[in-house]
Amino acid sequence: MTNAEYHANIQRFRRRHWLHFAVQGLLMGSAALLGRGRVAGPAAINPALATWPLLLALAAVLPLLGVVLYAVCQSIKPNIRRPYAENMRLYQSRLIVRNSLLGLLGLPLLAAYLVTRQPIDLATYAALLLLLGWRTAPSAAAYQAWLLS
Repeated sequence: MTNAEYHANIQRFRRRHWLHFAVQGLLMGSAALLGRGRVAGPAAINPALATWPLLLALAAVLPLLGVVLYAVCQSIKPNIRRPYAENMRLYQSRLIVRNSLLGLLGLPLLAAYLVTRQPIDLATYAALLLLLGWRTAPSAAAYQAWLLS
């Protein structure tokens, strides 16, 4: 692999990284907007009774999904003896799984929006995704550190 191909791959990883966060944020945000009619709001007669099954299901599924994604992310290991293209594919797969796991951090904010219906919760969720995307953006140094781990 030439130096230009290597840097082109890193740029492709960055574009896919930002696209993943944007698509995941839009999907989860639109699901929250579509689901807000099914969740009792603050004006409901007894919001605790109407909302508890959904929040209980979310509280049960979220840690399980997080553990599964974490286990998958940790199992994706590089191997210096593999061809570079295969290691690049593995790194891309690891980025997708890690970004999905990080996107789950915003679920409490979306749940808060479902209950309170305050737009600040959606804005905070968008800001969280931007911060996570910025802090975890792929770079040549990060790829090399992963490859040597």
